[in-house]
Amino acid sequence: MNDIVHIGNQYRKRAKRSIIYGPASSRRRLRRGRAIAWKWSGFALTACGGPEHGQIMTRAAASSLDKILSAPLPDFDVADLASALRQHYGIEGLLSRISGERDLNFRVDASDGRTFVSKISGLSDTHDEIAFQNGALIHLAARNPSLPVPGVIPARDGRMIVPLERNGRHCLLRVLSYLPGEPVIGHRTSSAQRETLGKLSARLDAGLADYAHPAAERPLIWDLVHFAALRGKLGFVEDDSQRALAGRVFDRFGRVVAPRLPALRRQIIHNDLNQNNILIGRDGSVCGFIDFGDMVRTVLVAEVAIVAAHQLYREDDVLSVMKEIVAGYAKVLPLRDEEIAVLPALVQSRLATRELIVAWRSRTNPAATTSYRNDISKFGWAALARCEALDELEAHDRLAEAARL
Repeated sequence: MNDIVHIGNQYRKRAKRSIIYGPASSRRRLRRGRAIAWKWSGFALTACGGPEHGQIMTRAAASSLDKILSAPLPDFDVADLASALRQHYGIEGLLSRISGERDLNFRVDASDGRTFVSKISGLSDTHDEIAFQNGALIHLAARNPSLPVPGVIPARDGRMIVPLERNGRHCLLRVLSYLPGEPVIGHRTSSAQRETLGKLSARLDAGLADYAHPAAERPLIWDLVHFAALRGKLGFVEDDSQRALAGRVFDRFGRVVAPRLPALRRQIIHNDLNQNNILIGRDGSVCGFIDFGDMVRTVLVAEVAIVAAHQLYREDDVLSVMKEIVAGYAKVLPLRDEEIAVLPALVQSRLATRELIVAWRSRTNPAATTSYRNDISKFGWAALARCEALDELEAHDRLAEAARL
């Protein structure tokens, strides 16, 4: 694996036959057997169109999975949190634990009738990464106040992030407004709801289009651009047919997605609009997006792929579901032909990503911080198999039609 060395504001790639210098936005083309398009993105370098399924990742990006998902949750008890909320925010009330992948989360029913969410971040996220999330929410509130996303609650002294220490470990406290509603995972969405979901996710991306932050360029394993880095997790999938299926997804990614990556639009996206992070109201309306912890600057079409992938569970006609998401999204943000061309493969890549991570966790660290439901995996594998059975040309044509291309 090649190294990226940070030198001031530039990055250097040490390669066997070449050394490349350039700022974070530069692109270079080399000839090493055949053309490779190098895309610099902060701390990560991806090579599109080259060997190894068209993608080479930095050691930092490839190891981010182990760092993030193996890190323990902050060791902070309810009494200490209540004291910190009272001291720094002037908030008192009833605290109820909420599940979280990397944060220690509590719903706070304040004594004055308001409701908040307190989040304590620990070893897996830096101050800059938390500021990145807060900044996005503040940016969205200014750009489109009607978007159903949490608001950032400042502390008494105006800080948006309050550093705390517990048992010699540093952690970060922040408070967000609470969004009412239930996660979509407890509901079967209708065609109308899926089209609305497409529209809302496009509005979200439109609001983020001009948002920028240094932490947006972090190497993140959930970034579908880096999907090929998960190939090393195939051995953790116990079922032979499922392992072979995931292997074919990697092959398709290398054949369909990797050569097109340099041409795809990029911006900051939510990157994790799964069933747990989408809220639905009592009237059936899609009423909230939460958990911005996996935000990253990546290809824009990945947002559509992720939304669609997580709506395929328990669905027989996966192509129709994808069409509904695409139709809604394209009514707000038009999609391009090159984005439609990679969309089905990216949907499969997202489905495979989740199942590979679940398999890895269950074999190596079942008591890790994350709380994915293993029972959902059977639906994920089934959806992945249905996606593979689609005719590629028909899928492209029907999705292009939904996008009005």
